Amino acid sequence: METLFTSLIVLQFLIVAVHDWIDIPGWLHGSRVQMVVGRRKLVWATLINLIFPGCAVAYAIRFYNTPKPGYVLNYWLIYTLVTVASAVLMWWIPYLFGGSARQREEYSRMYAGTRHVLPEREGNRGPNLTHLAFHVVFLSTLALAVALRLKGA
Repeated sequence: METLFTSLIVLQFLIVAVHDWIDIPGWLHGSRVQMVVGRRKLVWATLINLIFPGCAVAYAIRFYNTPKPGYVLNYWLIYTLVTVASAVLMWWIPYLFGGSARQREEYSRMYAGTRHVLPEREGNRGPNLTHLAFHVVFLSTLALAVALRLKGA
């Protein structure tokens, strides 16, 4: 369980670090995100967003195969919960209940041409396939953080 958690938290860090910066046709269009958000603003957002998963990764490496202090287990739990909550607020609330016209237009520009599997709901496309995969990683990491916390690893 610890190895899986460590692997997923590293993957989560990498997702946060690079997903808005690379282009993989049909999957990730970082150049479009950069165009909509602005490169300078995106650099700052990425650097700030890397602090929290970076700490989680550092703890995972530092305390790998050793007893974890309570503050580490709590940090992982809080960080992964905040990550899932952020995904819900950014993607699922607007998809299920409607987002602002501005958000709908920005997401449409940033994620045009990426694979979508969910049906459109009143003009809201919802997360593309890549973000759905990210959300599975986030939920899995949260589930493992809960299990580690309950175990008192």
